[in-house]
Amino acid sequence: MSLMDCRTLTSAIDKLIHGLCLESFPCGRVSWSTLRGSEVWHDDECRGAQIEEQDTLHDLLRCPLSLWHMDASWSPPALVLRELAVKSPEKLNTKLIRSSFTTLRIVDKGVSVIDEGLLMFSFLEELILTVNNITKVPSKNLPKTLKVLELYGNRISTLKSLVTDLPPYLLHLGIGNNFLGSPEDLQCFTADLWPQLMSLDLSWSGYTKQYGLVDVLSRLPRLRSLVLEGNPLTLTTLYPGFTLDSLVHLLYLDGNQVTPDDRHRFSGLAQLGASISEEAEVTVCVKKMKGVPNFALQPDGSAVEFPLVSYSYSVSYEFLDEAQFQKSQIHADCQTLENTPQNLQENRSITPSPWMPSDDQNLIKAFSIPVAMNWTSQQEWAEVINFNYTCVHRIRDLRALKNFILRGLWLTVEEQKVLSWPAPNAENTGIKASANKKEKEVKIAGTKSKDKKKKKESELKLIHEQPIKQTLGSVHVKLKDLLVRKYQIEVECDFGVQHSGQAIISAVTQIKEKSMKPKEENKKDKILKPTSSKGKEKECNEVVPDVSADENNPSEMEPLTVEFSIRLDKKTSVSRQFI
Repeated sequence: MSLMDCRTLTSAIDKLIHGLCLESFPCGRVSWSTLRGSEVWHDDECRGAQIEEQDTLHDLLRCPLSLWHMDASWSPPALVLRELAVKSPEKLNTKLIRSSFTTLRIVDKGVSVIDEGLLMFSFLEELILTVNNITKVPSKNLPKTLKVLELYGNRISTLKSLVTDLPPYLLHLGIGNNFLGSPEDLQCFTADLWPQLMSLDLSWSGYTKQYGLVDVLSRLPRLRSLVLEGNPLTLTTLYPGFTLDSLVHLLYLDGNQVTPDDRHRFSGLAQLGASISEEAEVTVCVKKMKGVPNFALQPDGSAVEFPLVSYSYSVSYEFLDEAQFQKSQIHADCQTLENTPQNLQENRSITPSPWMPSDDQNLIKAFSIPVAMNWTSQQEWAEVINFNYTCVHRIRDLRALKNFILRGLWLTVEEQKVLSWPAPNAENTGIKASANKKEKEVKIAGTKSKDKKKKKESELKLIHEQPIKQTLGSVHVKLKDLLVRKYQIEVECDFGVQHSGQAIISAVTQIKEKSMKPKEENKKDKILKPTSSKGKEKECNEVVPDVSADENNPSEMEPLTVEFSIRLDKKTSVSRQFI
């Protein structure tokens, strides 16, 4: 373990205090300061060269452009100390310095231990220890004057060390983005332990049971602000309604003010009590697809060319395979017990968050998230393909769903090409028609002959080859916003410009060749079909629009896009839903 990993809180604070340079110019009790008492300069030449006025020294500390101006955002009282070091340097001592600090912001300094040296800061009211390596919070080492304690983004796995001998005036506790979420933690939130607590941040933790958490928090008499975003329980259909209706004195939830309209909208949900559904409903919609080039060239009605080629399209997306996830978690838990530190063994259920330390994110990401593919129906080519696909996924494993949302999903467009050939007729199968029947067919004339021919063509049977499938593209859809109270995500996924394959490339070549012939300049635009089996060239009435122009200007070609949406279904009452 490195020195950085073992750093105590007081050592980090002392380093910041040392950085104030209280004994260096323009601070300190040395020759450049105006001396008082018995220490008076009598040498006028030295006096003019070595002594500065207090106002000048203060200006050097305050001016943002000064070389001696320092950023003291880690503690506003630090600037007061520096000015005191100019005005009355003789008053400075270790006890006075430490008692001057009412606020300390020690952010991302590698602190891992809150040691008893913190008690020397006897007037400390606000302690911010965001993004460090703290695993335990011994409350006996916290000054009794503390009102704000922020521990966001550390490695705390249990609240057991924080429930004895607490600061009696603590108003805010921020312990979000830690390895918390076990049922044992809920026993720590009692009115006896937190009589003055008004604000609580439990964001980006692993709490899954909304009823159990709300039940204990309702016993805190002065709780007015609560942050739960990023927890698996926020994915349920009854969040935030049940929480708001149960905590009647709450003024802020997840940073948003609770309005009278919110109270009215969710009225009655608290009556559900322990019977509430701890389940998430996720609705996925695939609407329209545009920008698919027409690969098939349509012939005129004079002849039928084989093979017939048909194209169809479908969209697939991956979603959490809940059953497989539970199986993989059992296997992952066994490996975790053997390979991870003790603090992670105590709570292996926690999922990553955007601010979790990178090492821990890598550990969580090592556990794969099983997914299952979901498909829309196959649709024939059209300029705008309307899938109108909707599927509702009901997930009870909220922790697994949170993991999946942080991972995001992949949306894929697939093309299916089918070649069709005419089935062998009676002659090819060795079945001979009677001579009399042939004579009758020859004698049929006029419209009867034409009708029979059309009937024969309509009854033509085709043999379809195995479909040829290819992926036109895949797009990753980010879902993290579903965890921060944005219950619906609507995106138009861009798969880029699709090239129309050999058929269109051949058509482009023929158009260019035709344009080079002067005698064809005034003719109607046509493109030649591939030579048939009899060696005759057939013409296509349909012209591929602006193909050559698109080839020369790729930026003008329309990209393949799919309209996709995903939402968390939420209830405002027992019978109503909203988004």
